[in-house]
Amino acid sequence: MNRSPVVIAATVAGLALALGFRPQAATTTTANTAALTTGNANVSGAQTVVGSDQALAGGLGDIQVKVTAANGRIVSVGMAKMNLHGPQSQQISSSVIPQLEQQTMAANGGPIHGVSGATYTSKAYATPLQAALDQLKGGSNAALATGNGNGSVVQPQGGGESD
Repeated sequence: MNRSPVVIAATVAGLALALGFRPQAATTTTANTAALTTGNANVSGAQTVVGSDQALAGGLGDIQVKVTAANGRIVSVGMAKMNLHGPQSQQISSSVIPQLEQQTMAANGGPIHGVSGATYTSKAYATPLQAALDQLKGGSNAALATGNGNGSVVQPQGGGESD
């Protein structure tokens, strides 16, 4: 028996289904910024700034970093805005952003390394972080305002290349 017509028909049907597939509209989730803040922003004389709005590569959303500093030390870092499109982006960012915030606190605004496997998110976080740090100039926070390399995050440890 000749199976060619059956195989061709099944291939055409499968291709038609694949081309006709329309994913559900992307949902936008705005993260609760209070839950994503590391450190203690309630320090006397602290200065809080918000970095630029940065889009994640591939249209996965956008983020904005908020930094609070006092006496030349970062006392708090968090997200002023985090709009994520799609469940994969939300899942990655929910584990990556806290790691990036911890790196920022540990480095006191120095270069961060990013997170392996989350290069898009790491780079998108680094740009508004640098913009926020650049605003912390003068007075007791002048040391944080120097160019520290966060505009182009150091390659994430572990060699991850994508989100």
